[in-house]
Amino acid sequence: MSDTLTPKQRQVLEAIRRFQQEKGYPPTVRELAELFGQLSTAGMHKILMTLQEKGVLSRREGTKSRSYHIIGEEPGEGPAGRARPCPIIGEVVAGMPELALEEREGDLYLDSDWVGKEDIFLLRVRGHSMIDADIRDGDLLAVQITQSCRNGEIIIALLDDEATVKRFYKEKDRVRLQPENQTMQPIYIPIDDPGFRIIGKVKGLLRRYH
Repeated sequence: MSDTLTPKQRQVLEAIRRFQQEKGYPPTVRELAELFGQLSTAGMHKILMTLQEKGVLSRREGTKSRSYHIIGEEPGEGPAGRARPCPIIGEVVAGMPELALEEREGDLYLDSDWVGKEDIFLLRVRGHSMIDADIRDGDLLAVQITQSCRNGEIIIALLDDEATVKRFYKEKDRVRLQPENQTMQPIYIPIDDPGFRIIGKVKGLLRRYH
C-alpha cells in the first residue's frame, strides 16, 4: 500500500515514526502540524484520514490526542522489526448475536508499540449496531483477551457460543450490552447466566478502504 502514498503522505508517516522512536509515544495532530510549519491542523487531519484509508495508519480506541499508530509492517521492514503477528480469527456481529467466530484466517503484523504486550487477536465486524462509535461493517477490531472490563468499555461477548460486540454495563443483577446505534435496543442478560462470557475488550480498530 505504501507505493500509493504521495511524497507529503510519506513525510508525515516518517515523522510519526521518528516521533514515536524518540519520545516513546505518538505525536498529537497539532505537534505534527507544527513539524510541517505552515500546514494547519485541519490539513494534517486530512492527511491522517487519507493514511487511514490507505491502510497504513490506525486510530487507537480509547485515546484522543495521541491516537494514531503505524500498522501493518512486516518483521524487518519497520524500525527495529518491532511488528508482531496477531491472528485474524473470524467475524463478530455488530447487531443481534449470531454464530460469528470462524476459523483462523491468518495473521496481520501490527506495530508492537501499538498493540503492547497483551494477548491480541483480530475480529472482522459484520453489521451496523456500533456505527455511532465509528465501528463499521468490515472493520478489524484488535481485541485484548480478558474476562474483566469496566462499565462503558467495548467488549466482545459470547452469548450461548454466539459472539457480539457491544458496550458493557453492569446493572445490579443484570448485564446490559448496549449498541451504539439509536435504532437498536440493548441486550439484557442475568448476571449469573451461564451462557454469557466476556472474551475480550476492544483496544483498537483497523480500517481499509477499497
